[in-house]
Amino acid sequence: MNAAPNFAFDSPEEAIDALARRLGTTGIQQVELSESHDPTRSLHRRVLASPIVADRDSPAADVSAMDGYAIRESDLLKEGPIEVTGESVPGSPPPPESDTGVIRIFTGAIIPDGCDRVIQREHTDETTAGSPPDSSSLGQIQWTDKAKSIPSGANIRRQGENLSAGSIAIKAGLELTSPRLAALTNFGIQQVDLHAPVRVAVLTTGDELASATNSDQSPLPPWKIRNSNASALLGLLANQPWVDCAPPMHAIDEPAALLPAVQHAIEHHDVVLMTGGVSMGDYDYVPRILQEAGAEIVFHKLPLRPGKPILGAVHQSESKSTLILGLPGNPVSATMGARRFAMPLIRKLAGMTNWEELPPLVMLEEVSEKTLPLHWLRGVRMTQPGLAALVIGKGSGDVATLAATDGFIEMPPHANHAGPWPYFAW
Repeated sequence: MNAAPNFAFDSPEEAIDALARRLGTTGIQQVELSESHDPTRSLHRRVLASPIVADRDSPAADVSAMDGYAIRESDLLKEGPIEVTGESVPGSPPPPESDTGVIRIFTGAIIPDGCDRVIQREHTDETTAGSPPDSSSLGQIQWTDKAKSIPSGANIRRQGENLSAGSIAIKAGLELTSPRLAALTNFGIQQVDLHAPVRVAVLTTGDELASATNSDQSPLPPWKIRNSNASALLGLLANQPWVDCAPPMHAIDEPAALLPAVQHAIEHHDVVLMTGGVSMGDYDYVPRILQEAGAEIVFHKLPLRPGKPILGAVHQSESKSTLILGLPGNPVSATMGARRFAMPLIRKLAGMTNWEELPPLVMLEEVSEKTLPLHWLRGVRMTQPGLAALVIGKGSGDVATLAATDGFIEMPPHANHAGPWPYFAW
């Protein structure tokens, strides 16, 4: 669809990309693993700022991929019972090859010099080791017809076939997940460069908000509401090792109070998430205050429901770029807007190369006839893998219905079919 004149961008993706182009990444922290009490826990899901390089070949030598016998081709010409003259086991150097017998080998053990293949144990006829006085015997084998057809190089993992020394094992910009922590340990890394966690400030506004932690047990007057937006935004950011979220702040609807709160948040944080004060009402001061604070407003209002008044801005200083998202004060708009816009941009600031959303697709069980000329974020409950049911609420202030959702889908303007639609889980 063509954007209305008062919309800077046609879609959430375009708006997110416009903000992302103005953002850098957080600084670099150098971490010595030997100084960490629990390096695995402290590194898990942190973002690499520099690549991890292999310190040696992987595998470090030719090793067996099977339990069996390491042999030369000439060993297949031996008739009758053949003596097992040694064993190559993981964690030990291999024995020398034998002119009179063969070497038993186990998975992961080093191939003895001169051997060119491994014959699986199941392709041999084995006899048990001798009994006293011949207790030093490792047994005997005979070749089966299948064994004689095993080609040169079979069942051997070659030195460096996974990765050669000096090659990049893990690229910069990736989270240190469980497999990547294993690779980090495998290559003997003792020091890593990590992006510093993104410092996020949650700043709610509005005279109507009561503190969620107020110890006063008196009934809440009907003109007051509890600050559920702060809880929702903190919940989205919780348990993300690449986020450092400050305790929530609040400012009343007075420019004299709002401006210093915004300036403090910008100065000390990489992201400022604001709720309320972004519409066109007499007490909606956020756009004006952000301009006074020196921020560039990239967009204000998008073709979106819920959350049409959303505002995206960036404050540039010599040392950093600060993302500012002005979210509507209604809980559904604020929560969905933070999930849809803030989370990918925080990943961008955290240094992730794969920061953009790649949401899974789901189908709807039922579709209503209603359509909108806007991008429509609709709460859903997952009923089966890939299948969702709409959770119909009563507006942007319906927290109870929002609590019944597992996430939301995004439908483009005028759409009303079953999908598939991108799904954004909480």
